[in-house]
Amino acid sequence: MNNKKRRTGTLIAIQDSLVKARFYDDVIMGETAEISVDGKLLQAEVLQIEPDPKNADAGLVEMQVFEDLTGAQIGDEVVFKGTPLSVLLGPGLLTSIWDGLQNPLYKLGETDPYLQPGMTAPALDIEKLWDFTPTAKVGDVVSGGDTIGWVPEGRFEHKVLVPFDYGKCRVDSIIEKSSINITEVVAVVIDELEQRHELKMAFRQAVKSPIPFKERAIPSETISTGVRVIDLLAPVGYGGTVGNPGPFGAGKTVLQHALCKYAVADIIIMAACGERAGEAVEVFKDFAELDDPSTGESLMNRMCIFGNTSSMPVAAREASVFIALTVGEYYRYQGFNVVMLADSTSRWAQALRERSGRQGDIPGPEAFPMDIPDQIKGMYQRAGADAGTGGSLTFIGTVSPAGGNFQEPVTQATMDATGGFWGLSQDRADAKKYPAIDPLAYTSSVYDSFISWKDRQTMLQTLHEANGIDQTISTIGLKKVPVEKYILFQKGLTIDFCVLQQNAFHKVDACTRPDRLHVINEAVQKLIDGSIQFAHNGMEDEEVKEMIKSKFDELRQWWRDWNGVAQSEEEIAVLPGKIEQFILQEDSAL
Repeated sequence: MNNKKRRTGTLIAIQDSLVKARFYDDVIMGETAEISVDGKLLQAEVLQIEPDPKNADAGLVEMQVFEDLTGAQIGDEVVFKGTPLSVLLGPGLLTSIWDGLQNPLYKLGETDPYLQPGMTAPALDIEKLWDFTPTAKVGDVVSGGDTIGWVPEGRFEHKVLVPFDYGKCRVDSIIEKSSINITEVVAVVIDELEQRHELKMAFRQAVKSPIPFKERAIPSETISTGVRVIDLLAPVGYGGTVGNPGPFGAGKTVLQHALCKYAVADIIIMAACGERAGEAVEVFKDFAELDDPSTGESLMNRMCIFGNTSSMPVAAREASVFIALTVGEYYRYQGFNVVMLADSTSRWAQALRERSGRQGDIPGPEAFPMDIPDQIKGMYQRAGADAGTGGSLTFIGTVSPAGGNFQEPVTQATMDATGGFWGLSQDRADAKKYPAIDPLAYTSSVYDSFISWKDRQTMLQTLHEANGIDQTISTIGLKKVPVEKYILFQKGLTIDFCVLQQNAFHKVDACTRPDRLHVINEAVQKLIDGSIQFAHNGMEDEEVKEMIKSKFDELRQWWRDWNGVAQSEEEIAVLPGKIEQFILQEDSAL
């Protein structure tokens, strides 16, 4: 797609981030361009090409500009680059924080604390030396995606790959083990047309062309996220997809922090694709200071962040998601388990809506593009597990529906496109329940849990029945509820309070691993199945229910304390026994 001839055009129309230019040379759909505005070069992408009705020798091109166009004028020059929107892949991706176009934010901040249009910096450190070890040798036949060497990147072995768009090539030369930077040539290969190509440790990859799988597989292994309500009732597998909708203030950001810290994955990618600037700044500051519970090192050592906040240009939201996805695919091809979190896909979709409206497309529901469901599916379909490499890319996309309306187009399309769905409830958030995932509303998963499907359904059924009894109590009062139903109601409250809720800031309770989950599930099933006989001793109905509530309150307090203090195997193992004692109403139960 490279074209050495300098091809230019001139602006003839400007509408926010959408511009139109006249050109006289060839232009390629999807290629990038640079618009010269007051000496600054602003990046753009070709969206549409059409004949110029006023000039038979010219054509018109429509482009979206990824940066602020303040100061742009009719007649400004456009230079077409001949390459698609792409990302630089290679060692040094981890620990980095970029904007939506892969410009390192901290590097830009050294130039000016206020980000200005046209500011750029090398996406990866071009001075850092990497200890390259070759694995290919002269005469080997390689093709796109094959490994020719590796370098240590933190605790990972980062494979140096042949660019994915290469066909079969013969290795003509390769350097010996040495310390080099990403600008130096590590190997020379000759393709089937006898053309020579110099390979470096880093190369550019088009972000809208998915990196291919070696052998795509159905996600089969469950990820331990550390969040009990997820791992028990709405799990996600390595290579799976999840939609996480919720109204503002329902706890999406805190949940994302927990997933970044405790999800058992090799690499975490955070794409703040339109998140509010204040929350994004908090992410940049907090993650740089967080410790990785699994290693004790900085969490950033296995993370990279794309920060395209709501205060940055709208068009760059789309770019930031595709760039983050491509980085995730790259590390999946390396054989790593990657978890990518996108916040918020609603604002990504709003960027598409704005662009579609400016282009004059026929609007769909709520003015979103007619093909928004297909675009959302296409985005999530890039996740998946690769049996050929042993890696996976898990995509968790948050959704911010206006007014918490889960019926709006983006949320509905996300529900159709994903295998798991974690719906956050405003009522649960207002009640200070964390996480505010409502297991009875818009919460589902096609992936295997750490407990059996039978136990999972039993727990959900108990919660559903307890919720119905709660509604009855609210409607007609406690007197009309039989004692056995009231006991079931208290069982549901106990599961909700002690199992589904966690303290995200507690050293022990913030994360629950599968071995502990199995013990908790055993206790929950005993509580659900147990027939508890409370001694009435001639008490009135109201007194009996007050006594039952008091007994369950004691159990809930003990269990909640256990969540925070039980750490050794012996301490964890006591839970099912305590539940048995409670069912039998033994004096030493608590």
